Amino acid sequence: MSGARNPNSHSRFALAFAELLVRRPGAVLLVLLALLGLSAWGTSKLRINSNQLDLISQDLQEVKDVKQVIDMVGGSGFLMLAMRSGDEATLKRTADDIAAMLEADKENVRNVSYKLPVEFIQQNMVLFVKTEDLVEGKKRIMAFLRDKLKRSNPFFIDLGASKPVELDMTDLVDKYSSVGKKSIRDDYNISTDKKMLLILIKPMWDNTEIGKTKAYLDKLEKDLAAYSAKPGSAKLVENYDEQSYEKDGSDKGKATSISYGFTGSYKTTVDDSFAIEESLQPVTLIALGAIFLITILFFRKLAPTFIVVSGTVIGTIYTLGFTYATVGELNMITSILGGILMGFGIDYGIHFTFRTRLELGAGKPYDVAIRDAFVNAGRPAAVSAVVTGGSFFVLMVSEFRGFSQFGFLAGCGTLILGLTLFLWSAALLSLAGRINPALPQKLIGVMKPPPTNSASGKELRIPKPGRVLAISTTAVVLICAAAVPWAGLDSEMPKDQKLSFFQRLKYGVGFDYNTRALIPEGMSSVRLQDEINKRFNISSDPMAIYTKDLDEAEGVYRELTQHPEKYPSIDQVVSIFTFVPPEATAKANEKVLQEWKAEMAQLEAEGFTTAALPPEMQDKAEFFKKVLDARPFDVHGVPANYTAQFKNLPTALPENQGYLTYIYASVDLMDGKKMMKFAHETSSIPATYSPGKFDKDPWDPAGPTAQKEFRAAGATRLYAKLASIVLWDGKLTVILTALWILGMHFLDFRNAKLALASVIPLGVGVAMMLGIMSLVNERLNFMNIIILPILLGFGVSHGLYLLHRFLEGTSPLVALRSVGAAVASSTLTAVAGFAALLEAAHRGLKSMGMVACIGLITTLVVSFTVLAAVMQLMHDRRQREAGAASGTGGDAAGGSGSGETKAA
Repeated sequence: MSGARNPNSHSRFALAFAELLVRRPGAVLLVLLALLGLSAWGTSKLRINSNQLDLISQDLQEVKDVKQVIDMVGGSGFLMLAMRSGDEATLKRTADDIAAMLEADKENVRNVSYKLPVEFIQQNMVLFVKTEDLVEGKKRIMAFLRDKLKRSNPFFIDLGASKPVELDMTDLVDKYSSVGKKSIRDDYNISTDKKMLLILIKPMWDNTEIGKTKAYLDKLEKDLAAYSAKPGSAKLVENYDEQSYEKDGSDKGKATSISYGFTGSYKTTVDDSFAIEESLQPVTLIALGAIFLITILFFRKLAPTFIVVSGTVIGTIYTLGFTYATVGELNMITSILGGILMGFGIDYGIHFTFRTRLELGAGKPYDVAIRDAFVNAGRPAAVSAVVTGGSFFVLMVSEFRGFSQFGFLAGCGTLILGLTLFLWSAALLSLAGRINPALPQKLIGVMKPPPTNSASGKELRIPKPGRVLAISTTAVVLICAAAVPWAGLDSEMPKDQKLSFFQRLKYGVGFDYNTRALIPEGMSSVRLQDEINKRFNISSDPMAIYTKDLDEAEGVYRELTQHPEKYPSIDQVVSIFTFVPPEATAKANEKVLQEWKAEMAQLEAEGFTTAALPPEMQDKAEFFKKVLDARPFDVHGVPANYTAQFKNLPTALPENQGYLTYIYASVDLMDGKKMMKFAHETSSIPATYSPGKFDKDPWDPAGPTAQKEFRAAGATRLYAKLASIVLWDGKLTVILTALWILGMHFLDFRNAKLALASVIPLGVGVAMMLGIMSLVNERLNFMNIIILPILLGFGVSHGLYLLHRFLEGTSPLVALRSVGAAVASSTLTAVAGFAALLEAAHRGLKSMGMVACIGLITTLVVSFTVLAAVMQLMHDRRQREAGAASGTGGDAAGGSGSGETKAA
């Protein structure tokens, strides 16, 4: 019996609305098309905001700190241009030309760094070395010079009793050949093997403004091509092969080209973001094609496919127009909104069309069939849309604006699509029926109601439901067990050894913190960054610690350099005080230098001249005299070209003026766990300093001291915060979504047992998904974890449609045969949408596709096994209870089954 005629079954409002829809389809279509035009206009105005910093709450301390650094020095991190060649002279000459070209571009470039005169450090390095090493160096040099003086004496006769003194300073020179990780042997940022040179570019914007960086990189490539074409210039070739200089012959002095590449935080951010965008373009086409084919296969007609696909596209355009009206723009997360909604939204059109075919198959006129389909399929669809939309809305609790905006728009989009598809499909079919009452049936076909009873008169049922439930439950438990980390919650799967299948299962599904596993394999900028780290022995872009004056800057520098055990994740500290010799060492070394100078004067008085030295040493004699004249100096004695990199720009706001101390990590920052550890270590740095010390003579005894907490700022700490937000949100949204789903199902069914039964496919399916992920060695990560609440929201439809059809008075088998095809079709279209992500080059997107496909398929399988068996057991029990109440006795295996099933 149709529930559309029973005012107690469905809302009278829904019935009245359906009547209006059937009577006035033309007016409804005109309104929908008018809205489509308006939405299409709004969609055309949508732009993608590529500034990632805008996606994070501006109230977070990490964001405020990064903005302070950006205001001080113009941006966080660098765009690195790395050049390779075996011809050192050509490499340096080309670097000079390119640096001049870059600096001339005042519109895009704030500053360029590729060389720093090292003469100052070379002359004063004797003030930095340990006093015992300076004494040892003095001893060796003086022994060598005295030997030369002795042997230059015309009366010296060597009878072979002594050998000439050899001067070997290699160990001491190597020990003090760099300040931090910067070599003092060469002005240029050139590697030890002289094969790679770095140019650090600071654009006029921050690395979070991806669009600007991409446009500048395109311009830069054209500028380098134009330079390469000039007569006499080296040929520049973009190449990320580590051994490219060997292939062009430059390592043998036959340079034909210089290979170059880009990296640094600006480039890696662009590469990752655009890898996602470029992956989504073909993926969207693949998904649309697969959805279209699946819909045709299930309908076996072109017309219903056109109706639901066109309605889905229209609903998606409505959503994008709504986005323009409410948010005003898309971001790097919400830009995938259209693709996801099309995969999910088509579900409503499929269910409506299948239900209309079923009502037509019952022999009803087209208008009654459309009205009853609208009401009967509308209730579970409405509940499904509300529950799914609410699951998206749960994401709005996230501190990450990318997720919160996505949750808001996807939630609203789900409701918009659900309503649009029911209105669009019903109006089109009603209009066709007004033209020709037989036309709707010809367009979409009919589905005869499944038989209730067998030829013998017994009710058709799912055979042996208890056994089906037992077998399926056993299989489910075994699969779910694979997700459990039997080795312990804190245990981590070893990365440096190959594990067998059963050894791997001990660690369960696990969480992969390594962000390298998310980016496209072999991403050029990351490969180049790894090469730079190896060649220069440095980590990636540093973080910065802000101090308002020199007193605080010194306190931070002393804290970090004198207590390295407190900061094991820090590799090196570079500050304005890096170029200031330690006071005690400088004074002790000054005394040694004075004594040395006196000894040299005595040696010259004895007749020593530079002519006694080998020719290669004579050129360095004058420099050596300058070294002996080195005197202790304070921070005010550091040259301006050294201090400029640590001070604020003249354009900085008054509250952001001060000094920066840079810290480099000793760990791989692409390992999320290590990145968060580094960020945690540097989030609170207690330092002791002397207020006002540098307002007077800094060599005077320090006055009163003060203590203050400082913190590092930069992209690393920002990404660490984002990683912690994602991890927390992943857990919180799953819990909130589960509670929302249970609550809405209880309100829908007004029965705890039915509510629990309807979420069986969802809960068990997700648990099975985690088990299968463990079995196929797929792990949760920072990207696919957000799929979990989305899967919960969408997977709810399986149980809803089956139970609602069951509660209309049909047996479980009839319910499966009635709406099972629609459930399977709508699920497979969603699977097709996500399966297309498996073709994405971006491995993070690929992992999202894999997890979604597994979860959707497991919920579908559970619906047709576990839930079906549970419904049959419920049906048998109710029949027995009904028979006992009537005094006729119940037959679980038979009976007419014609009465409406009531909630237990």
